[in-house]
Amino acid sequence: MAPYLLGIDLGTTTCRCAIFDLAGQEVASAYREMPVSYPRPLWAEIAPAAWWRGAVAVIREVLAKSEIGPAQIAGLGLSGLMHAPVLLDGQGQPVGPAMLWMDQRCAPQGEAMNREQAALGLAEGGRPSFSTTLTGPKLRWLAEVQPDILARARHLLLPKDFIRYRLTGQLGSDPSDAGGTGLFDRDKQVWDGQKVALARVPAALLPEIWPSTAAVGSLTAEAAQETGLAPETVVAVGGSDTLCTRMGIGPLAGREVCIYLGTAAWIALIDGVGADGRPLMGSFGATATTGAALRWLRDLFQDQGNGAAAISYDGLTEQAATIAPGAEGLFFLPHLMGERGPQPDPLARGGLIGLTLRHGQAHLARATLEGTAFHLRRLLEARISSHWPADDPTAGGPSTGGPIRGAACGGVARSPFWMQLLADVTGLTLRVPAVVEAGVLGAAMLGGMAVGLLSPDGAVAQMVRPGRIYEPVADLAAQYEGLYARYCRLDDLLGPWFRDA
Repeated sequence: MAPYLLGIDLGTTTCRCAIFDLAGQEVASAYREMPVSYPRPLWAEIAPAAWWRGAVAVIREVLAKSEIGPAQIAGLGLSGLMHAPVLLDGQGQPVGPAMLWMDQRCAPQGEAMNREQAALGLAEGGRPSFSTTLTGPKLRWLAEVQPDILARARHLLLPKDFIRYRLTGQLGSDPSDAGGTGLFDRDKQVWDGQKVALARVPAALLPEIWPSTAAVGSLTAEAAQETGLAPETVVAVGGSDTLCTRMGIGPLAGREVCIYLGTAAWIALIDGVGADGRPLMGSFGATATTGAALRWLRDLFQDQGNGAAAISYDGLTEQAATIAPGAEGLFFLPHLMGERGPQPDPLARGGLIGLTLRHGQAHLARATLEGTAFHLRRLLEARISSHWPADDPTAGGPSTGGPIRGAACGGVARSPFWMQLLADVTGLTLRVPAVVEAGVLGAAMLGGMAVGLLSPDGAVAQMVRPGRIYEPVADLAAQYEGLYARYCRLDDLLGPWFRDA
C-alpha cells in the first residue's frame, strides 16, 4: 500500500488537517473554527482542550473523506501558532486558558522586561526585544497577576506541542517555536537563563528542545482510539507556523517576499539558505488582524438575531466586488487587537471612518478588505525599504534589477477577489502555491522527514507545486495610489488619539 503523510496546522482561529501523497497532492482536507474568547477589550484566549477537540475532529474527517486506511498514514507532522503559553499541571492537564499572541494585556510587563533587559546590558543591538506578542511577557503577567495559576504549573508547552503531547504523551518543543518565546538563545539553541529570569518563571517549566523533524514516537492507545489513526503512526516534533509555511510555500526567488495571510498577516524576506537547507530570515514583520477582520465582520452580520441566513466569507467578498474601489469614501483601520507592525502599538484600535446612510453591508465588506490590504502595504514598504534600501517597494530598484514579487499563502489566498485586490493595492505580482494552506503541507513534510520518506534536501522540490499568479491591473493600481495615501494620513492622525484614550 502506498504511504501517505498527514499534516495538522493549528492556527489562531482554525485547526486544519490534510492528507498528502508523496508528490504533494492533497488527497483530503478538513478544518474547524476555534472558539476564541475575548473576555475584555484587547484580551484573547482559548481553552487548550478546544484545540484537542478540533484536532480530533479534523483528523477523523480527513480519514473519512480520503477512504485511506489508517495504516497507510506513515508520518504525521504538526504546525502551530506561536507565542501562546500552554501550562500543564503535574497530571498533564491545562491549568488555565492560553493567552493568544494577539492578547495585549501584558503590555506593562513587556515594557518592564525591556527596561530591565537594557539595565542588564542584554538588549540585542540596544533595541528592546519584548513585545506583547511574545510568550515571555505573558508569563510575567501570570507571575504578577495570577501567581496561583503559575504556581500550579509544572510544564510549559506551545500550542502544537500540546497537540503532540495529547497524541504521544511526549513533552518538548522545537527551536522554531522556542524562538518565539523571547526566552531562547537562537544562536546557542538553548534557553537563555537571564531572559527566563526576567519572565519570573521557574526554569524547570521549560521544555526540552528537539529538532522539528525528529520522530518522538507513535500514538498512545488512547489517542489512536480518539482520532482513528493507527497506533504505529510516526509523529514528528513539528514546527512553528512560520517554519512550516516557509517550507510549504516553496523556495523564494532572490527578490520575492513570503506573505502569509491568515488570522493575521506576516511577511518574511529571506537571506539565502542555511547549512541545514532551510531559509534564513532576513527581515520579518506582522500585522495584528487580517483574516480576523473579515471573520469579525461576518460574525457581526450573523448576530443580527432576525433569522437571516448566515453569510459566508465568499458571500462577503462577492458583495465587496459589487462596490467600486474606495467604498464610496469609507475607510477601515484594521487594528482590532492593537497592532504589531510596522511599529508595535498595543493601544491601537480599529475604526470605520466616513460612514454615511448610503453605506451598507457590501460597503463595509469592501472597506474591510481594502483596509487590510492598505495596512499590509505599509508593512511591506517598511520592511522592504530596510531590507533593500535602494528599492521602490512596488517597482523594484535599478541597483538590483527587476521588480519585487510576492509569494502568498494562507486562508485569505483562497479568495481570488481578495488576492487581486492585494496585488492592485501593493503593485506586486503575487504567486500562490497549489496548496494554499502551506503550513499544513509543511507540517506533513516534517512528518515525512521524521519517518524517512522525505529528505531535508529534497522534500520541498518533491512536495511543493505551483498555483495561480495574480498581476496588478494598471488602472486599479493607479486608483489605489490616491486611496492608499489617504489611508496613511488617516492612520497617522488617529494613532495618537487612541494612545491618549
